[in-house]
Amino acid sequence: MASASPLKDIDEQYLQCCICMEQLKEPKILPCLHRYCRACLKRIVKKGAKKIECVTCREVHTLPEGGINGLKTDFNTKNIIEFIQLQDSVKVDPLRTCIHCKKKQKASAFCFRCNDFLCETCHAFHASSTMVKDHHPHIFSLSEAEAANLTIQKLSSLKVAPRCRTHPEKLSELCCTTCGNLPICIPCTFGEHRGHNLEEVKSLAKIQSEMLKGKITDLLQYKEKAYSMREEIKNAKDKLELNVDQESRKLQEQLDREGERIKKEIQNAEKELNTKQADLAERMEEETSGRKKELEREMRESREKYEQACREEQQEADLNFRKLKEENTKVREKLEEELRVMNNEIQEMLASIRTQKDENAKKIKELSDHFDGIVKRFENVTATADCILAAQNDWTDVQCIPDVCRAVDLLREEVKRDSPGMGNLSGVTIRGLSAGLTVRGKVGISEDVESIVDVQIREGGYITDITSDEDGTIAITGRTSAFHAYIAVITMGGSLQQQNILPGTGWNSVRCSFLSQYLIDVICGGNQIGIYDIRDQSRRFVNLSDVVMNCPTNQQIYSITTDPVNDHIIVRCDSRDVYVFNSKLEHVKTMKLPDVIKRAGDIAMYEGNLLVCDTSETRRAFAVTMKQPASEVKYEFTKPTHGGADWYPCSVCTDQNGYIYMLWKEDSRSLIVQYTKDGGQIELEREVDRNHDVIAITAVQTKQGEKLLLPSLETNKLLTYGLT
Repeated sequence: MASASPLKDIDEQYLQCCICMEQLKEPKILPCLHRYCRACLKRIVKKGAKKIECVTCREVHTLPEGGINGLKTDFNTKNIIEFIQLQDSVKVDPLRTCIHCKKKQKASAFCFRCNDFLCETCHAFHASSTMVKDHHPHIFSLSEAEAANLTIQKLSSLKVAPRCRTHPEKLSELCCTTCGNLPICIPCTFGEHRGHNLEEVKSLAKIQSEMLKGKITDLLQYKEKAYSMREEIKNAKDKLELNVDQESRKLQEQLDREGERIKKEIQNAEKELNTKQADLAERMEEETSGRKKELEREMRESREKYEQACREEQQEADLNFRKLKEENTKVREKLEEELRVMNNEIQEMLASIRTQKDENAKKIKELSDHFDGIVKRFENVTATADCILAAQNDWTDVQCIPDVCRAVDLLREEVKRDSPGMGNLSGVTIRGLSAGLTVRGKVGISEDVESIVDVQIREGGYITDITSDEDGTIAITGRTSAFHAYIAVITMGGSLQQQNILPGTGWNSVRCSFLSQYLIDVICGGNQIGIYDIRDQSRRFVNLSDVVMNCPTNQQIYSITTDPVNDHIIVRCDSRDVYVFNSKLEHVKTMKLPDVIKRAGDIAMYEGNLLVCDTSETRRAFAVTMKQPASEVKYEFTKPTHGGADWYPCSVCTDQNGYIYMLWKEDSRSLIVQYTKDGGQIELEREVDRNHDVIAITAVQTKQGEKLLLPSLETNKLLTYGLT
């Protein structure tokens, strides 16, 4: 902290109004500690307005009674400005009327107790006379005004105690903490402040200055985070541009490759047609030649028969030629249609990329403005605190520090708040092409399980869900042997990196899904939804009924997923209700699943649609729209018939190539099913060893490529299948 800051070192911007860009006049201070001229604030705030937005950091504040006039005056800044104005005025015109002798001559000093100038003669008398002994500490020699080392502390020591608001003729001697550290005089203790909590200013100032120092020290721990977010946002913006360029280039290259392939197929079809035509002509020539010899012999018998045979041969040849040409035309039209459809789909995908880019760029801009505001608040709060502490003025401390402490607390909570996932904003989602048209190659599932490892869990218990992010971090949720809900981060080898107990006990569902690189959204305790930060292992939970209006009190949450495009959290309840929240756990919307879904199980987002496992007796799975108030079925997944079992869908996930994987169950049997990108057809099936009762599935990126992970329910094993 600064202890003796020279006035010359104060940043000019600190004393400048950001509205008129001139030196502050009658500075009014907002709760964020940014200050503006009273007249400027009146000019930008409409009459009768209840709110005001800070021009600098964009924080919105509620105006007190009295509007702009009711805002606190920044006395510390006002004192500094008044002193600077005093310096400047003497430089311009040193002649002043002395308050004692009333003569206009060169001013020698300024008495802050008298609030006026003194000539050289009266200055000497004023500084030595016992009649005005109480003025001595408040006399400022103007010869010191030019000193480069004149400090804020020196200036503050010259100022007198503020006057009592009720008795302006008296200087304040005590602080009424009941009335917000209001300076009062002794007579007030017998009047309107009788019975209030009264403090001696020196002791109260010491307590509050120490408190502010502690809060600033605590706040500075988050400085790096506040400043690094701007760099993260810049990186996200650059990465978004790069990803859009890369994905657009991939699509264009795919279109070019497919176009070349189809053109070659058309050329090959043309060559094949020409070859068949030549073969047919040659064969016809041979047949005609043989028949000609035979008919020459018979010609004498019947010329008419010969001519008829020639006509029939020609007709047959023409017919064959027409068939070949028609087949060739059909092949050509089919290939051209395939190319046209692909071109249209890729153009739609390119348009989708541009739309996502614009939307993400807008969100990045909003985040950039938000964190720029935080940084400005950070700089202003620390500068204000330094200036007040440097003054070492008791009255300044008791009047200003409470407001600074409140601003520090609000800023600290804002900086501590979960940072948004930049990864979600720097990427773009590309849906798969129609069946038969692929941007990425086909993906296979290893025939056998690649590895089976034990998952280490403290206090025993079992696993209920698993999730992973694009960087390969793996998280699991479940219950300990004491039925406490937990969340843990593990490695591919099953080693435990961290584990923490969550709210809720008993058999209520505990599920998880990555929201961003470090944040995991979690449900537990039946009706609680929260966000867990793997960096500092902090967590924040809310009750469903507290954040969703008109939510039934007995509503239970059973599954959760994330919409990375919109940065939304989606939860499914025991009814057909689906609730959508933002990353601040604020309710965004509610929608109802279609009637065809009787009891929804696991859910996942894919290409803007919600994939839903129906665990009721119907045992079906669907992709539904996210429309309000009621969603619609987009398509139904083909139910596997493997082994003649009546499978039901248990868990669902997607890989980075856009394929959908669903875990189907039948008693202790488990079946992994890979679906085409349009969700309609089964591509592959892999039955899991019956010794492992797996209950969830997720895809994770590793150095060896993408893998499927499946945790077992009771044995706490982690099964890994390769995607090839």
